[in-house]
Amino acid sequence: MKIYLEADKGRAMCENDGLVTTTFTIRDVSFRDGSGLVSNILVAVCDDCGEVVAIPPQSSLEIKAALEKAAVLVDLKN
Repeated sequence: MKIYLEADKGRAMCENDGLVTTTFTIRDVSFRDGSGLVSNILVAVCDDCGEVVAIPPQSSLEIKAALEKAAVLVDLKN
């Protein structure tokens, strides 16, 4: 697995702009369904529109922990 660092460059498909150059940066990312947030993870951001277009595998542990926390919170509400 390649390890990316903040400010590294890459390429990815952007929903808005097609194949683009990206810059890796630290951001907070919300789950699509609005059930939670992952704080301070490394993501690839489109250099054209500024949207998150990719998440490297090294951020997966933080995402998993946030998903588990969101699931527990949902369980407690029911």
